Amino acid sequence: MKYLLLAAGILLASAAQAATIDAKTLVGASTPLQIAQYGVRNYSAPVLVSGLHDPANYAAAPKLPVWQFAAADPTGGVLTFERDSAPATGWHARTRSGAVLVTGGGSATANRVYTVYNGQQLVAALNEAGNEPKIVRVIGHIDLRWSQNNTVFREYTSYSDQKLGGSIALPSNTTLVGINDAHGRPARITGTALLIGGELALTPAGDPEADFKKWIADGKNGDDYPTWTRNVIVRNLVLDTPWDVNPEDSANAYADGLTVSRGQNIYLDHLTISDGDTPDSLAVAPYTTRHDGALDVVRGSDYVTISNSYFGKHHKTTLVGNGDSGRAWSDEGRMHVTFSGNWWDGATTRLPLNRYGQVHMFNNLVTGNVTTKDADVKFESGTDARYHSNMLLENHYYNITGLKLTEFCGKAIKGKDYTGFRSSGHVFVSDKAGTNLVDGQCGLALPSAANSWTPPYLYALQTATATLSSVPANAGAGKLK
Repeated sequence: MKYLLLAAGILLASAAQAATIDAKTLVGASTPLQIAQYGVRNYSAPVLVSGLHDPANYAAAPKLPVWQFAAADPTGGVLTFERDSAPATGWHARTRSGAVLVTGGGSATANRVYTVYNGQQLVAALNEAGNEPKIVRVIGHIDLRWSQNNTVFREYTSYSDQKLGGSIALPSNTTLVGINDAHGRPARITGTALLIGGELALTPAGDPEADFKKWIADGKNGDDYPTWTRNVIVRNLVLDTPWDVNPEDSANAYADGLTVSRGQNIYLDHLTISDGDTPDSLAVAPYTTRHDGALDVVRGSDYVTISNSYFGKHHKTTLVGNGDSGRAWSDEGRMHVTFSGNWWDGATTRLPLNRYGQVHMFNNLVTGNVTTKDADVKFESGTDARYHSNMLLENHYYNITGLKLTEFCGKAIKGKDYTGFRSSGHVFVSDKAGTNLVDGQCGLALPSAANSWTPPYLYALQTATATLSSVPANAGAGKLK
């Protein structure tokens, strides 16, 4: 009987997938391209911007990596996983109208499959393809501070130079993947921010907030708002979060490693993200914050999955929603995000910090240390359920040196002003507490009946103990071939 039921389940799943809409069909002709302004250096001098970015606090990155440039494709151009669609497990595979298949650039024609070895080639490929389905294969080491085929290096000269010249915007219908080089090293991006989408007005003279509010007031579906960036897959890349050469002020830097802003149906998988060679400990007072988020999902973004990824040395790791009541117009009822199979290892805070998000987290691993003197990796706080968030956490494994069992709640899991929180099935291990089964509910209020929800996708839930071995074996860049 079990096998009959399994076979029936496969048939049902196959029928459902056959009826699933390709996310590329949701990209309208009016979807704007935001790519032309990015990846172009202006080498401007530092200046105050709205009273921020004091030129006196300009500082070049204090350390540069050992470069891993490449000039040849060890695969001979043979595609393996590059055309794969995203799996059906995760919020990325949904819309309010039902299931979608996130294909990225999987249907790219031969002239829209690119292999790139430097930042200028990557920018040129995206500009040429626009919103057409495209696959961009990265080999070696990308950094927009290098030019002329990775032979000339110039540090960013100002906030403006870094914001525009140091960012790469990914348009709709994109698959961006790293290909391991001839030495087996994963592709790496340093000194460069990846952007998926942006909060735009409908016209050059318009206002993003006013335009979106009017769209909704007119009875239109927010999913149909024209400025979404949709159907993007990013996989198998090492991302070193950029060092901000001229931050806003002493507590706030600008650039994230990867930002999803007004993005929809986005799949981010097998990434390795950290501060790389330039942690904040290298900064000089008073401007000791030189990084912003590692990976943030903000400004109304929706239907995003972050899976099988490794988050290392970094503060302010992940925001889901970047503001409280002032962002209700864009974020309320959105921010559906899944985190699964990820490993936070020496990431110090925001794992994630969630506002508004209907966030599902399962089978993740958190390792850290609350007693280390190394501030770059000292564990400060984990999952933080904030304003109007509604979270479901299942079967995580926590190994946090120096943390007592009585301190688990308030440190590894905390929250306030949320709509609902459910947590169960975790294991917590430390030298101060031994091994403990914990539900992680931590006194946080369950959602009301009206605010209870079940993930609308199938997923295979492992035990927390199984997570301890499966996640390190699979999480991070270089593990897709």
